[in-house]
Amino acid sequence: MAVVRSMQLARRLLLVAACLVLPAAFAAEERPRNPHPDILVVHSYHQGLPWTDSEQEGLQLGLAEHRSQIGVFIEYLDDLRFPIRTPEAEAAIAQRLAERYAKAHIEYLVATDDPAYRLLLAHRDRLWPGIPILFAGVNNIDGKDVAHLERVAGVSEHPDFLANLTLIQSLHPKVDRLVVVGDETKTFASNRKALEDANATLARPFTVDIVVRNSLREVLADLHGLSGDFVVFLMGRPFDDDGQLGAEAVVSKAVRGATRHPIYSAWSFFLNHGIVGGKLVSGKEQGLALAGLVTDLHAGKAMADLPRVIDSPNRYMFDYAELDRLGLSRHPLPPESLVINQPVKIWETYPKTFAGSVAVLVFLLALLALQRRNLRIKQSLSAEIEKELVLVQALINAAPFPMFFKDVSMRYKRINDAFAAFLGKSREEVMGQTVSVVAPPPQAGVFRSKDEELLAEEGKQIYETVVVDADQTPRDIVFHKAVVKLPGGHVEGIVGAMLDVTELRRIERDLRELNEHLEQRVAERTADLAQSNIRLQQAVDSLALAQDELVRSEKFASLGSMVAGVAHELNTPIGNALTVSTTMQAKFESLAADLKLGALRKSTLDQYLYDSENGLVMLVRNLERAANLITNFKEVAVDQTSDRRRSFRLVDVVEECVQTFTAVVGTHAPEFLVNVAVSIEFDAYPGALGQIFLNLFENARVHAFAENAPGKIRVGALSLPNGNIQLSISDNGRGIAPEALPKIFDPFFTTRLGQGGSGLGLAIVYRLVTRKLGGKVRVSSEPGQGAIFIIELPVTAPELLVGNELMAAQAGRASPESINSAAPEAGETSPLHLRDELLDIRALVESNAAAAAARHVTDIDRKRLTKVFERLDQSFSGFDGETQVASDLAFHMTIIDLSGDPALQKVGAAVIPLMYGHVRRNLTRLMPDPDQREILRRQHRAIYEAIVAGNPDIASASAKEHMDFVRTFSG
Repeated sequence: MAVVRSMQLARRLLLVAACLVLPAAFAAEERPRNPHPDILVVHSYHQGLPWTDSEQEGLQLGLAEHRSQIGVFIEYLDDLRFPIRTPEAEAAIAQRLAERYAKAHIEYLVATDDPAYRLLLAHRDRLWPGIPILFAGVNNIDGKDVAHLERVAGVSEHPDFLANLTLIQSLHPKVDRLVVVGDETKTFASNRKALEDANATLARPFTVDIVVRNSLREVLADLHGLSGDFVVFLMGRPFDDDGQLGAEAVVSKAVRGATRHPIYSAWSFFLNHGIVGGKLVSGKEQGLALAGLVTDLHAGKAMADLPRVIDSPNRYMFDYAELDRLGLSRHPLPPESLVINQPVKIWETYPKTFAGSVAVLVFLLALLALQRRNLRIKQSLSAEIEKELVLVQALINAAPFPMFFKDVSMRYKRINDAFAAFLGKSREEVMGQTVSVVAPPPQAGVFRSKDEELLAEEGKQIYETVVVDADQTPRDIVFHKAVVKLPGGHVEGIVGAMLDVTELRRIERDLRELNEHLEQRVAERTADLAQSNIRLQQAVDSLALAQDELVRSEKFASLGSMVAGVAHELNTPIGNALTVSTTMQAKFESLAADLKLGALRKSTLDQYLYDSENGLVMLVRNLERAANLITNFKEVAVDQTSDRRRSFRLVDVVEECVQTFTAVVGTHAPEFLVNVAVSIEFDAYPGALGQIFLNLFENARVHAFAENAPGKIRVGALSLPNGNIQLSISDNGRGIAPEALPKIFDPFFTTRLGQGGSGLGLAIVYRLVTRKLGGKVRVSSEPGQGAIFIIELPVTAPELLVGNELMAAQAGRASPESINSAAPEAGETSPLHLRDELLDIRALVESNAAAAAARHVTDIDRKRLTKVFERLDQSFSGFDGETQVASDLAFHMTIIDLSGDPALQKVGAAVIPLMYGHVRRNLTRLMPDPDQREILRRQHRAIYEAIVAGNPDIASASAKEHMDFVRTFSG
């Protein structure tokens, strides 16, 4: 403990020395006046504290006329709730303030109360050399305390106890006992001595009782126990039940509630909460005085011409409610006293205005009485009218068919419930509207024409037309309309009723068709059934073709899970269709047998037609579902496995990807919300765009949502002014950690290392967007708020030279010996081993794997790698190209295996063997060149020696150098 104390003392001595030396080192001349200065205001306590808020209010009020010229920055130290206990902590806070406002041009430092003043004074010369310090609210400071300080001036906070004691004696001449309520702070101890010194100077000193307790509850108990006549002088804020200094308003109100005796104080923050008043230290007045110093400097006054310390601007302030309670409201108060809560007598202040107001009031009362009488008459008439309207409305609501009334402007003024139900709208949606709101434009034109014709003839009208109901079903309606005339002959509007004759007309048509086209209908139903069977067979054939295609494409890793999902989805509609067709075939055979025997009855034929119609509906629905699934799957599969460029609608690609992804994931698929206009079209590569959507969907499913938890994915698109299309894919999942966002598109970066994540999903998205589709992609996310990927693409993708990727993809992970190494076909401009993206992936895998292997190499690993390397090194001495390819592949795959990284192992096993089969002919072509063969030999040895030596940096650099050379001679 002694050592710790010695170290603390040493640090404090160093800090004091710095404070003494630095002012001399950084003393500055008077700065030239800046017409638009910035000031930094540092409050000692927190915002919301009445004292601090009143100081800030006064400062703002004083600077109000200059705010357009002065920039104000405000900070709160909150020292009352979180005291600064060490010099180190104080220095750290000062340093943060200096860094925070390093770019601002701070001209003046302003401090309120002691902690902020001490902090700025201690660190001004180190952090803000030459900048003046202005203060307010510093306790008991005078000119001699700042005489030795450079460029420091301010306002003292000094309670005037003598003036308050004299005031109490003048208002309560018979009271000679003063009860002082304090607390256990150092501030109260200092003020207590000043009070006692002032009391001693009185001709008739008070008898002073001090009430100091740890908690407010104990103070209130002591006040309850006091007897006799006395005056309470409130000087402290005892702790509340939570162990915190009591709030000024709470303490003042509590003391007022504990005693009937008058309460005075020396601080304004107790006013309006139970004290009578006094000559009070006012935070607002402190702020106003401080603002005066700032404006003087801003006006060009030199720092030396300012008063070093302005005496505390205390003011007599009183609460009228307490004065009145104590019978002191008529007692003379000191000059220029401020009395709050004083009732205003308007007839004394504004006699003429008051007399005029009374006259106006009398007139308004008379007018109000007349208006009230008229209102009663109007209410009586309105009640009668309302009664009649209710009866009329009840009458038309009782009608089972729609009824309405329109005025001469052809707006609906009254409808019944049946009319609203027919339209599928509420009464509020229809009332006051014209027919154009409730009917499509062609129908609305017909109705308007009929209404104009009826109003012109002023008679009746009956006609039949087709109207679409709330379910968008056409209905045959007969309209009965008539003109409404008032007794004086004035046309008021049109009343109408609607009779639905749809069922009647259907029965009539069915009877005619049954009599006229019975045999034709049988033939049509039979043909429909045959066509359905053909479509069913086509669906089955399409399914077989799709299944064959799935078997041939099974080696495509990104389509494997898609196959299972689509096959599962196809099983249900095709099974249903097969069942329905079999049933319909049996019914057809039964009908044919009855027809051949001459036993066909009308009821049997009707039943067959009914069953055929229902069966055909089911067949069509299931076959359309199967056809859509097959079409979507084939479109996605073809686009995924080829680089074909074509024109397509964006919404089609999105819907195909959503349906395919949903089919693959099944019941755990997130909910998709798609908002893509059908007018957006691309001339690009739908396969690449589909791969982007599927990767982002899978990324959201795996990373954004908890296991099996539901989620939502939104897909949107909009056209930009520059002609590009902006795509947005967002989710409401857990979001992306801030530290992961900068690396989200890096290859092999994954937050699910060892859990199946390869770290290539978003890297592929980035490559496809930026290289193949010529666009840009960015991501935004907050933890817990989901993530959104924004992709901007041109509607016409850039031209690309695409090689035979399908052949390379179908090669899968075959060994070099099993891959065709013949020369590329005519027109093949980008063989697999020359693809930049695969070379980039291989380079990343090789360099990271070499570094990881060197970092974790063991003796067993060294022996294993040495054995493989020696075989490779020996192959360079011969001319057997096949042996060299196999040895080279074995060497690199061994390094990847020794890395111990599952992601590197997975990607390396998928990419590198595939490339070696295509690069074999390049190695064979290099065989006659001894210089290049020697370069390859030295590069492999450098990689080997760095890994065996356990040097990851050299191993990674050597692998990168080797891949750069491979890329060069391969091209």
